[in-house]
Amino acid sequence: MMPLGFLLTLLIFKHLTVDSSGLAVTSCQMCHENATCLVSPGERQRGDAFTAQLNCTCQEGFVGDGLTCYDLKICAGGSCCRQGYRWSSELGCVDVDECSLPEPPCSPPQVCENTPGSFHCQGPPGDDLLSGNRSGPSNTRSVQFQCGSTWCPVGEDCISVGGTSRCADPCQHYTALKEDWRSTTNNGQYNGFHSDQYVNWQGWYRLFLGNTSVQMPERCVGQYMCGTYYPLWLSSPHPQLGEGVVQTAVCGNMYSDCCYYRQSINVKACFGNYYVYKFVPTSYSSAYCADANSTVCASCGLFDACVENNNTGWRCVKKVPELVCGRSFLQVGLPKVYLEAAGLDPSSAHMADSRCSDNQDHNGVVWYQVELMKGRCGNTLKTNGTIAVYSNSLFVYPIDGRKDSQPFGFPFSCVYPLETESSLDVPIIPYSPSDHLVVGVGPKASASMSLYRQSNYTDPYPAGKLVTLLVGSTLHVGVSVQESDAKTFVVILEDCYTTESPSYDALPRTYLIQDRCPRAQVTVEESGSSLRASFSARLPGNQVYVFVHCSLSLCDKTTFPCSPVCSRRRSRSVSSSTPLKPLTIGPITWVQRLE
Repeated sequence: MMPLGFLLTLLIFKHLTVDSSGLAVTSCQMCHENATCLVSPGERQRGDAFTAQLNCTCQEGFVGDGLTCYDLKICAGGSCCRQGYRWSSELGCVDVDECSLPEPPCSPPQVCENTPGSFHCQGPPGDDLLSGNRSGPSNTRSVQFQCGSTWCPVGEDCISVGGTSRCADPCQHYTALKEDWRSTTNNGQYNGFHSDQYVNWQGWYRLFLGNTSVQMPERCVGQYMCGTYYPLWLSSPHPQLGEGVVQTAVCGNMYSDCCYYRQSINVKACFGNYYVYKFVPTSYSSAYCADANSTVCASCGLFDACVENNNTGWRCVKKVPELVCGRSFLQVGLPKVYLEAAGLDPSSAHMADSRCSDNQDHNGVVWYQVELMKGRCGNTLKTNGTIAVYSNSLFVYPIDGRKDSQPFGFPFSCVYPLETESSLDVPIIPYSPSDHLVVGVGPKASASMSLYRQSNYTDPYPAGKLVTLLVGSTLHVGVSVQESDAKTFVVILEDCYTTESPSYDALPRTYLIQDRCPRAQVTVEESGSSLRASFSARLPGNQVYVFVHCSLSLCDKTTFPCSPVCSRRRSRSVSSSTPLKPLTIGPITWVQRLE
């Protein structure tokens, strides 16, 4: 009875073969030295052209597929087969399906998946290998290895270290693969062909071009590139840091099909922007590619990630820390997996003021919080009349616990606009402190304005409702700005005016305050001393409806003089304050007497 493996081979390559004795190829150079390259008597159509079909067939005394030929006399006992392969008198060395053995190598609930020359023990759906328990969500690509009778921790493999097999991190135990012919820019038709089919791969490998660390391409590579007939590329994105060892597929570009040939390998993301690969022997004349465009990844910072940029290259993107610029607090989040991979202790972190070290672990991210206030926990504040920039730094120490060791600093800044209308698509930072600086944009300030019944400004009229007053009554108008750092900022009344329309840009206008200067019968009770301002005004009753509008500005009283200086000029060349969106109250109407 014909072996099952042989039947599967015939089914997969049925449309490639002329007969069962050899394999159809695109070039006679692909044939083994003990194989004969035959030209088929017929022709086959490829695209719009007719080309003769080539066929590799092992010579008499040899067996194999024509790309590999085994000497029957030398290899009959199986001495030519590597570990993970067995001898077949018809095909030579064929893969051993370890998963079909009477005693499969993987223990439940692990699932065995066969690979060329080896196998994988893969976590089933529902296994949370990353957390070390057997409940909750899982990454179904994650792989866990067994070393003797011991299961290795997630992210480790059974690796020979000093001649002894033990569980170890492949990011620390790998072979540097420095073969420039693997570059995605190398055309094998001009520079010669290579193959990984017969390479005795052992353990894990890291790709280099020259002395620069690179990674496998994540998109289709043209045939004959990477110095091989059928270049191999990664068919899915590289794993993320913290996912452990991940099983993924590589695709081979054959016969104008980007993924004609597919096989599985293991990959792990390593801290420091590089990957390690557990390569296995390939089929046909194919080889693993090294993406020449990914050389930029070697220049990324310690806490940067290298990501593909619109399929044209790679770029460095900051991954940590996460920054939240709130109205009352600044929050910095550091993923534990990044800190632990870098040998840093999350519990040792503190702000510029070492007394501020409170933290909270939420979903694998350690969050640190500081109140939005100048001087709090070492906060610094810089303003330029347009924006306020709060800055601090988070310091984290090595995991050995020695406080005298050098910490790793994470500078961060939050930019807050001092107005509510201007666009902050491109915030202006008035300084450039550090390469590792993380910048965020906080919410704009908000303000409110009310009409009060009395001059003590304690009893406001209901907002949004018509207010009816006697002709000659005095308006008592108060404004308030919501700003957490009340010790730093004050609000200034810039312009206040009335219109007969609720729109603040309507014409005509009757000014009550202009360029900080009150008009006749207008008294400014408070402006430029706190986050509240107020004024009173007596209006004639010559308008049916009145709407009051005020434009405001915030001023940093710790840096600039904020006491309003009355200016009759319509424009000022220099201003230490920044305008806020005009506020409106109304409608207000007048009667000769109240009923």
